[in-house]
Amino acid sequence: MTPDFRIHADSQDITERIRDRLLSLRVTDEAGIKSDTVELTLDDRDGLIIWPIHGAELEISLGYRETELVRLGLYIVDEVEHSGPPDTLTIRAKASDMRQSFKAPQTRVWDNVTLDDLVSSIANEHGLIPKISNSLASISYTHLDQTEESDLHLLTRLARENSAVTKPVSGNLIFATRGESKSISGKTLPTIEVVASQVIRHRITQADRGKYVAVITHWHDPMKAERVPVRVGKGKPVYTLRHNYSDAEQATRAAQAKLEALERGTGTLSLTLLGNSELMAEGKLALNGIRNQVDGEWLIQRVEHQLDSQGLVTSIEAEIPK
Repeated sequence: MTPDFRIHADSQDITERIRDRLLSLRVTDEAGIKSDTVELTLDDRDGLIIWPIHGAELEISLGYRETELVRLGLYIVDEVEHSGPPDTLTIRAKASDMRQSFKAPQTRVWDNVTLDDLVSSIANEHGLIPKISNSLASISYTHLDQTEESDLHLLTRLARENSAVTKPVSGNLIFATRGESKSISGKTLPTIEVVASQVIRHRITQADRGKYVAVITHWHDPMKAERVPVRVGKGKPVYTLRHNYSDAEQATRAAQAKLEALERGTGTLSLTLLGNSELMAEGKLALNGIRNQVDGEWLIQRVEHQLDSQGLVTSIEAEIPK
């Protein structure tokens, strides 16, 4: 199998123009709000490469000549670096959907609103299509304060409290149960099987599952003017969230989400394997052939595809799914 790539710059195919100058191409795909990135390093031995324009669009596809290349996304150039000797030009770009407007602080109040309403409203403000999991859409809030808080931070906070992820992807604003984000944006995400013969290196870390077996949160009861505790899980030790929630339902959801996060954190997996551009963050992989305690299904949190003179390699960070 021969590693291959395709790059369009502002809709123009530049692949053959830079093929013999390519030193490395690295594409990073992150779960949640972290921006997906591309880093392209080229041999600038004669100074003939056209200097990239900030804001230029790069469409990246990666894979093998013998099979169809996988389109990894559209990215906006935001940094250019020249170094030497030997003279090299490094171009860095971020996913096109991570707009600056998402990061601008806002102050407003959301009353009697469902997650579907809130996500749809924010998506429309930023010119995106809302995509929300059916299981989350009807969750309602009697009152939410957004005080000097960006829309990105607000959505992230609500996603964390509901065991979900949120991210602008391919013109959509995703708010989804963990492991569903790519599928509800219209992409089919089959579980990708990875066998031992494809693995270059692996590392699994398994922490003590008994560290926290319960979570306590609190909500403010305005009728009694007191702070009321809510507990999810049984036994000790107990993890306590400091934030006060508006009602018992919000507090319970937050406690449940935190307990699930603590359980996922008990098992983490790092893999370096022969390049596979079908693997992406928020997808799942089925590992087979390492050993019983390692084999099985994992939820991917971060993927890095690296193409250079050594070939195509994919590195993965994953955790135990819900």
